Amino acid sequence: MSRFLPVVSLCCLYMFSYPHQAMAERLRMAMPDYPPFSYQQDDAFRGEGYDAFVQIMAELDRDYTIELVPHFGRVLLEIEQGSLDGFFMASPSEERDAVAVFSEPVIDTRWVWVWLTAKQDVTPAMASFQQHARVSAQMNSNIYRWLNEQGYQVAAGTNDIRGLFALLDYGRVDAIMLPEATFYAVIADSEWQEERYQRQVERELAFGIYLSKSHLAQNPDLMTQINEAIQRYRASR
Repeated sequence: MSRFLPVVSLCCLYMFSYPHQAMAERLRMAMPDYPPFSYQQDDAFRGEGYDAFVQIMAELDRDYTIELVPHFGRVLLEIEQGSLDGFFMASPSEERDAVAVFSEPVIDTRWVWVWLTAKQDVTPAMASFQQHARVSAQMNSNIYRWLNEQGYQVAAGTNDIRGLFALLDYGRVDAIMLPEATFYAVIADSEWQEERYQRQVERELAFGIYLSKSHLAQNPDLMTQINEAIQRYRASR
């Protein structure tokens, strides 16, 4: 069964020692601070995405290290430099596909618009929303990148996903976008009331595991093994 010491840093990579296996066999992975999928609490990693990854790696008897990061902003650079082998849970994008290979879906998720219930003059249902509404998302996230690609009027976001709600509350943006499950997790862990906000689903997509192309070139069967483990994981849920 895979094991690691849950020492956490949002900036630095901590490598954990496994004397019974060679370093080359250990996957070096990044994971975002992104509740409820993955986060750190009471000096331990938690979340549905983290638990899924642990179960999948345990089935494959693969050891690993995990770097907890605020977002995936620097992860692709670390992949290109060879200091990371992959990252999870992540949604697919062309930028990520250029340096890594996406697994089969592990978790299904939905991106939702969120705006203040008390502010109904600009809402996602309006025809002028895309051209005139000020919107935002977590910096360096797939959602933030997608909003820019679609031509929305995107304001600077926050590194911490929780900080997005302050942008709404202080009137700096008209709406934010984030995974629906993350909305509920942040609200549950705060003093905000769910009724304060309105939601509308924009996209449905999958979270999965990315492994670098260079690592897979040296381990050509690994993604097949991971995908088979993912299929068994999803079938057991």
